[in-house]
Amino acid sequence: MKTVYICPDQFKKDNWTIAEVDDVCAFLQWQFEKFPEFARIYHKSVAPQNDVTPIDERGFRNLQALDGEFYVVIPPTEIATIVMWVVMAITAAFSIYTYMTMPKPQNQSPQSPNNDLASRQNQIRLNGRIPDIYGTLLSYPDLISVTYTFYNEEGIEVERSLLCIGRGYYQIHNMKDAETEVSDIPGTSISVYDPFTDITGTPIYKNGRTFTDTPMAVAISDSITGQVLDAPNRQQLESTDVYFTADGYIRLKSWSFVDEFQPNDKIMIRGASIGSKDFIFAGAIILKTNNTIVFESAEDILNLSYQNLSLNGALVGFDSVTDQVISIGQDSAIVQDSKIIYKDFSGIYTITNITKSTLTNGFQYTVALNAPNTKNPSWNYLAEDTSINSGLQLVNNDDAIYLDDTYTVEEVGGNYIKLADPVAVNVEWAQLTHLPNQSTESIELDITLDKLDPDASWVGWHNIFMDGAEFAYFNIHFPNGLYRQNSKGGTSTAWTTGLIQYQYIDADGTAIGQIYEVELGFTDQTRVPFGSTKIIELAARGSIRFRLCRTRTDMENNIQAEMRVKDVYLAKRSDKLNYGNMTVIQSEAVGNDGLYSIKERKLNCLVTRKLKVDGVGALTPTNSAEQALIDLALDEYIGRRSMNELDVVQMKAEVAKIIAYFKSDKAAEFSYTIDDPNLSFEEIAGMVASTVFCEPNRFGSKIQLQLEQPQENAVLLFNHRNKVPKSEKCTESWGVQNKYDGVEIEYTSPTDDTRIKYIASDKTNPTNLMSIKSTGIRNEAQAKTRAWREWNKIRYQETSVQFDALDESEILLRNDKIIVADNTSIETQDGEVVEVDGLVLVLSQDVVFEENQSHKVYLQLENSSVDMIDCFATEWTNEITLARPPQMPLVTEDGKYIKTTYQIVKAQEAELSAFMLTEMSPQGIMTNSLTAVNYTDKYYEKDHSFF
Repeated sequence: MKTVYICPDQFKKDNWTIAEVDDVCAFLQWQFEKFPEFARIYHKSVAPQNDVTPIDERGFRNLQALDGEFYVVIPPTEIATIVMWVVMAITAAFSIYTYMTMPKPQNQSPQSPNNDLASRQNQIRLNGRIPDIYGTLLSYPDLISVTYTFYNEEGIEVERSLLCIGRGYYQIHNMKDAETEVSDIPGTSISVYDPFTDITGTPIYKNGRTFTDTPMAVAISDSITGQVLDAPNRQQLESTDVYFTADGYIRLKSWSFVDEFQPNDKIMIRGASIGSKDFIFAGAIILKTNNTIVFESAEDILNLSYQNLSLNGALVGFDSVTDQVISIGQDSAIVQDSKIIYKDFSGIYTITNITKSTLTNGFQYTVALNAPNTKNPSWNYLAEDTSINSGLQLVNNDDAIYLDDTYTVEEVGGNYIKLADPVAVNVEWAQLTHLPNQSTESIELDITLDKLDPDASWVGWHNIFMDGAEFAYFNIHFPNGLYRQNSKGGTSTAWTTGLIQYQYIDADGTAIGQIYEVELGFTDQTRVPFGSTKIIELAARGSIRFRLCRTRTDMENNIQAEMRVKDVYLAKRSDKLNYGNMTVIQSEAVGNDGLYSIKERKLNCLVTRKLKVDGVGALTPTNSAEQALIDLALDEYIGRRSMNELDVVQMKAEVAKIIAYFKSDKAAEFSYTIDDPNLSFEEIAGMVASTVFCEPNRFGSKIQLQLEQPQENAVLLFNHRNKVPKSEKCTESWGVQNKYDGVEIEYTSPTDDTRIKYIASDKTNPTNLMSIKSTGIRNEAQAKTRAWREWNKIRYQETSVQFDALDESEILLRNDKIIVADNTSIETQDGEVVEVDGLVLVLSQDVVFEENQSHKVYLQLENSSVDMIDCFATEWTNEITLARPPQMPLVTEDGKYIKTTYQIVKAQEAELSAFMLTEMSPQGIMTNSLTAVNYTDKYYEKDHSFF
């Protein structure tokens, strides 16, 4: 306990106010709207060498660590800016519950989203405390590892997560993503596992597929934010007036090239296909073991003299043990499953011949390839005919001239461009000599000319670090689909390509060794957003640097092919299966088709903590406060107590008393997520107990609970015989403290876990409310009852008293009703009972009875209670006669622990001596410092209004 003196004038002590507090910083934060700029805080005495006014975080920690007396000295010029109350002790104003819910110095570790109601989403809380959930509440599980995404074979984004609900066991009532039940979300898979259970074992809750694999451990590149992969070309001209001549010229029938190109520019020709065009296809194909590819199409290809076939996105899954083909459709979501190895059959192959057969609805084409395994070694693994979805192109027809390529500009004239040795770039230029006039002037072509700048199209280099990385994942996204729009508004297949370059780096980011290249190919005919994941198995495990670009350049205006790099990350397989005493979730969520990325994750579930009954019984879902307190006390990391330090019988009896008093089980509930690593067990125990209107205490070596409720009898009587002389200070207050006109409590809704505010006040529109943010309350009756108790303790408090008491005070507990004689007044009549003769008591002091007044005497009994009896004068001034016998024999012998003391009061003033203990702290070897406020049953007048 710490004593704080607020000193508006350090030389006028009658203007000082005094407060007994646990936390000086929290008290001053509440005491002042803004701490006075020139105020100083002194420790022990007002002297320059004792100035402890904090100026930084270290100073605040030092201030909180100090004990004893503190003097806050405020220059007179600042008094008008200060909000103060005129009471003697802050501890006399409110219950311990108010302290448990008052603001404390901010916790530096991340708060659980269960408590952080402004930002309820799944997140990684680095260095945060694993949640300890008690009772029933809505849990937003924490992420254990970095969430990552990939695209399945349908091009839909899938997110993989590993999460933790909290320590211990839980009953799962439901599982939602935001407000939607996960069972109503297609493609979503959730499995929840009890503590000490493998995350590939039997879940206690399951929706969707069964997880037989563990999530990857990943390191995601922060440099990738969805950048567009631009084509390396910039269109400069599109016209049907362009034609080509065999001597290496590009000519115009009109227009001018001068403003579009300069010598040494790289120029790209698009649309210069004379004769048979390339055939583009996307859909089901069959890879056959005899080195052929079979596909069906409604289009009749008239000229089959193609030289090359190009495959894009041709992934085949193989069992890592048997090398047998695994149908991707049977395992569509597990592209990173360690039991499957994916081989990419994409590439450009040489065609031996093509045969065509007629079907009912089209044609079947069989394309024979010349030694495809020399172009792509994946063909060596193909032991059976395999059907997949892929993009396919037939290119380089013998009957066609293809001038599309990239050339260097040698000279630019008004209506011509001379190319630097175009035949060396593309031998097809030689074929122009066979055309009339060795020119394409008589052939109508829609030609596009682009200026090429390959270096400007790269995204990267970017470094990404991960020890032991096995794979590199590249997520490529097409937010508007991929298609070619024809003149009638329909769509046809479009395709594009890209390139990944990567290089290994050391711990300092220095590049090591060669640069590796991986080609990307994409073919589709869809307006729907989709994506593709390129997985690169790293030969050397470790960190890399990378860059990407789009290499396909023939992007006419009628092609939609916006291409973005959404994510890049390194990954390695995780062999961690068991997470000890934590309830863990494996989650796999499928993104909506219309989203660029999966939305902010808000996986949540209504849970109830399972606890061992009375600390030793079977695991049972419970909201009981005493079961929470027992579990907390026995927890090896929190209370670290043993069963012989808990009075379980007493706790259960006290909870039964709570339920009987309020006539509802709701009064004994506690539901809260404990996430602050700085909370001590004593603070947590106080939080739990105060939620159910109790105080925790230790009787002997055992922890108990004590219900705060109206008390008919007092526990002890204090008068001048058991107080330290001149230690008593009494303060009378006028009006409501701090001019509050009500109490506003914030509690958690039991229906949707939103925060609800309730006001207890006598006014219709109160304006100066004391605010309490409750912890552990999740029902309306409990919250409203608490609010009215706190409001009544503010408005009905009139007197506070502080004194040092002798050692019999050791039996007291907070909130005990006591009788305190006012020994600051000479009119107080108190002392010890010297002798007992029937109903006549011989007293240690003379007694004065006022005429026409009834009188009562308070008598301290040996059983730690106080009896109040009507009394009358006798012929002797030091004797009184009782109206009835005391409830038990009085103690007059020396040596007894509680000797009978007394106080005589006027009957109408009897209640003025009743007080409620609010704080007690050791003051000396045989004394305790006590603080108390006037006792009245009015504090509890609303206790039965809401349950």
